[in-house]
Amino acid sequence: MDQYEVATLKKGLLILAELQQGEPMRLTEIMHRFNLNKSTTFRLLYTLETTGFIQKEGHTYKASEIREQYSSSVTIRLNLLVVPPLHQLAQEIGETAYIGVLHGMKVMTVQVVEGNHAVRSHSRVGDSAYAHLSAFGKVILAHLSDEQLNEMLTHLTRHKATKHTFDDNHLLREHLKVIRQQGYAIDDQETEIGLRCIAAPIFYNGNVIAAVAISGPAARLNRKRDRAVSKKLRECSAQISGLI
Repeated sequence: MDQYEVATLKKGLLILAELQQGEPMRLTEIMHRFNLNKSTTFRLLYTLETTGFIQKEGHTYKASEIREQYSSSVTIRLNLLVVPPLHQLAQEIGETAYIGVLHGMKVMTVQVVEGNHAVRSHSRVGDSAYAHLSAFGKVILAHLSDEQLNEMLTHLTRHKATKHTFDDNHLLREHLKVIRQQGYAIDDQETEIGLRCIAAPIFYNGNVIAAVAISGPAARLNRKRDRAVSKKLRECSAQISGLI
């Protein structure tokens, strides 16, 4: 081996390249393909999964659908650093916690930490929805520059997922002003009936680059909890913004 090579990093990159070019693989297949032991293979796959480069479906691993996003060093740092604060947030509130980034006209999930309830909201890395539908998207839209927001609202498909979804441009703009002032957004069954979500923005150099959110059944994540949950979210988003 070349004296300047980092063996573990090289193995991880080889696994990533194989998954990007081929079919999903099981852990045992990857072990045999690269002549690795189970412990090393698991650690490499876990690291690639938690940083968003690959995703697990059942017992197989495949390249993440959002891998093109990782040309940005900020996005890489975001995914490397958010896992501990996201875990803490999910444990403290008890509901599923997410990180999402703007991807065209949609917001895409890049990290998920499941809540501790048997009945909870479910999402996977790579899931996406139009930006106006979710607390994720609304809190990012609310903190864009006027020029960026005008561009988004001009081209955004205002799909109405439920009767609560904002589909009027003027009402949405006014709603976004309130979100910007209060520092968090709420999806009150706008994406799915029976589901509520609260989100706060993540900043880098003064610009919004992502959002952190908590979601759960409306009966459990009810309006009485909005103030306490939004406070926890803003603390978490400030922590993540500081880390990156």
